[in-house]
Amino acid sequence: MAILTTIATTSSCGITDTNSERLRISLTAPIKPSDVQTIFGPIHYGPEFALDITADDFLTFESHATAAQSVLAGETSIVGGSFVSNLLLREVGQDFKSFCPFSNLDDYVIAGRGGINQVEQLFDPNVRVAIDSPGGAGSAALNAMLKAAGINQTVADIPNLRVLESSGLRASVFVANQVDMTALHLVQLRQLHEQIPDAVAISSLYKDVPMFIKKAYAARTQWLNENQELAGAFCASVLMASRELPKDFGLFVSAVNQFVGEPPNEEILKEIFNIISTYEFWPPNGGLDTESILFMAELGRSSGLLKNIPNPEEVIDRRPLKRALELLKVKNN
Repeated sequence: MAILTTIATTSSCGITDTNSERLRISLTAPIKPSDVQTIFGPIHYGPEFALDITADDFLTFESHATAAQSVLAGETSIVGGSFVSNLLLREVGQDFKSFCPFSNLDDYVIAGRGGINQVEQLFDPNVRVAIDSPGGAGSAALNAMLKAAGINQTVADIPNLRVLESSGLRASVFVANQVDMTALHLVQLRQLHEQIPDAVAISSLYKDVPMFIKKAYAARTQWLNENQELAGAFCASVLMASRELPKDFGLFVSAVNQFVGEPPNEEILKEIFNIISTYEFWPPNGGLDTESILFMAELGRSSGLLKNIPNPEEVIDRRPLKRALELLKVKNN
């Protein structure tokens, strides 16, 4: 779980973080087209909410645990990643609360190759499977797709499993024919088509799982109590991107070209853009409804990650989201 990018800067921020000169953010994986608004919003729309945030204020890690450690070490103030992992942080005694969701759905698919095209084949001992560790976004998505398919087993029951934390690593071993099934982003699967012409998407999160919270921003409760206006402004910038990018393909392409390491071609981007717009990947008004929180918590418990179902109101700080919506309303009037 190595750090992919460590970036810091020392200039001042429009709204001040009480614990540092700049608001710095930990991300748990490199930016994909399906979550590009995560970084585009704060950078592009941040100034409209008195924020001065640049790409240098984002630190990208290979795992949620490492990203959270950077918050605990004081390197960053906010962690953006798997919602289920945010719940796990609280269960193990870390006083983190989610305050701004940025991806409900995603273009995750269960991918198979070599004639493997049934979800049930994940549990064939002869089928090699790769997924991230429990609580990771891929693992949570895979468990949700299994549940949607009426399968009572989870990732923990897969007999021939290889743990690889990032979808990029899983794509690499998939191409190398070292695994037969994995969870990838649809973008990645499309990009691999020439190398693996028989690769297929067996199930998709966005089509098969209508209720999901993939990723959210979280922070320590103390930081949130001390930085309500800052957290609200940051969330407003994310939500504004969630509203604006799905309306404008050209703006979406520009954002992807700016923040995604290896942008897909325009044909693939058009497909992803249409899926994002159709299935509302990005919650324009915040989301984090109680029913979805309980669904994710139950998903975490059934997969063995969580021991208990938490009180939804204890794992969420709704104040920054409320403030974000107020700021957006003022801006739109």
